[in-house]
Amino acid sequence: MARKNSQILNHSSTTLLLSSLVCALIMLQGICCFAGTLDTIEHDDSTPADPTVTVRPREIKDVLYNPGMGLADFHFGFGHPPSNDEYPRQTVAYFRWSWSDLEPEEGQYAFDFVDRIISKAKEKGETLAFRIMTDYKVGSPAWLLHKGVGSVAVGRGIFPDHNNRTFLQYHEKLIKAFGERYAGSPDIDHVDIGSVGCWGEWNMACCQGVEAQCKRYYPVDENKIMITEWYLKYFAGTPLVMLKGGPLTYAVSRGAGWRGDCFGDYGYFSPTWNHMEHIYARALQDPAIAGAWKNAPVQFEVCGGMQEWVEKGFDIDLILKKGLEWHVSVLNAKSSPIPAEWRPRINAFLTKIGYRFVLRQMTHTAAIRRSQKLSLRSQWENVGVAPIYHEWPLAYRLRSAEDQIVAQWSSTTRLRRWLPGTQHEVDDAVTVSADVPAGSYVLDVAILDQKGFVPFVDLAISGKRQDGWYPISTVSIRR
Repeated sequence: MARKNSQILNHSSTTLLLSSLVCALIMLQGICCFAGTLDTIEHDDSTPADPTVTVRPREIKDVLYNPGMGLADFHFGFGHPPSNDEYPRQTVAYFRWSWSDLEPEEGQYAFDFVDRIISKAKEKGETLAFRIMTDYKVGSPAWLLHKGVGSVAVGRGIFPDHNNRTFLQYHEKLIKAFGERYAGSPDIDHVDIGSVGCWGEWNMACCQGVEAQCKRYYPVDENKIMITEWYLKYFAGTPLVMLKGGPLTYAVSRGAGWRGDCFGDYGYFSPTWNHMEHIYARALQDPAIAGAWKNAPVQFEVCGGMQEWVEKGFDIDLILKKGLEWHVSVLNAKSSPIPAEWRPRINAFLTKIGYRFVLRQMTHTAAIRRSQKLSLRSQWENVGVAPIYHEWPLAYRLRSAEDQIVAQWSSTTRLRRWLPGTQHEVDDAVTVSADVPAGSYVLDVAILDQKGFVPFVDLAISGKRQDGWYPISTVSIRR
């Protein structure tokens, strides 16, 4: 037995010595800066002419506050934003504007007003989503109604004649003008296809007492499709969503996502009817609507507020489970305080909502000569419930010990195709310029903004630098 223990001790000592030598070599190469950020590093020298290194970053479980996913900032908290203790950080600024706000005088579009909202949203780390309404308070502008467009007073608002030719003519001009200004902008997360009915919600819920007049002014099917087509045409390149109530099957068949305006309702208005079971679950029996999340966002707005859910005894776990099953990306909780006892569940929900990218491993050539190709093979997983909906590029760079960037490339992969539930293989080969000095360089990775300038998306791995890049490994450039 003593002899056997001695053999084990000798074997362990040898292993420890070899491990120390490997660590020393790794530190000489500069990998020491990755301490605590990688699960494993493997060197493959089986092909002497082309040795490779495989690294496996460490996954993290933190809430990621990425663009296009998470909680919405509803009208910047209506001027009374909740504290961080009451409401988590938000990522999407969601606004609804009346036509009269956006075109107070004929042909005079309030771009400056919208640009100020965008600037404030960017200061808060948010992108903008918005809906245009033709009925809310003033709703459609007075100059339009004076052109002979019929309307009926509903509560505090005006319900215009959506079938009137003048209304349709000028409304197309409005959507075209804002599309030309903002379509494809990296500052816009998505546009809510509204314009029709009470609050732009494709209904006549505000028409108590004047139902017959509203029904006459509500757009016929042909005009519903025409208005939808204007958004699809003039906001090409911008994700779109439509509330259930509009021609949703048509909209999603043309690439739009969908929106639910009373998420969480399991008896808010009636003990025998609710939105969750009788509107949304039934709508999702349509395969086109059920699969819309693969192309465009699913966005929900809570019914009432979460504190009211507590008071009414709603099952928060069931509600959040349904949100994930329906592939939600953005939840508008109306910037109202979240009950303290539910905050851990909301935080857990935010680690699953939208997209969440994990770099499982990367294999690359360990050393190359200048002007040769660097092979970068990686495996990724989206552990969220939805893809991204913008063309953000995956990028690599080489960085010296002095933080000088000597090379940067974009991958050929398209992240919009990274649906959850499958592993995504990325195989890139990039040429290192002959101008790069010989030496050892850190290999960083990041997902950049739409213009390819700066890191824009946090990954679910450890090691993020202050500049938003993730150091993955090192590459040696030889003479």
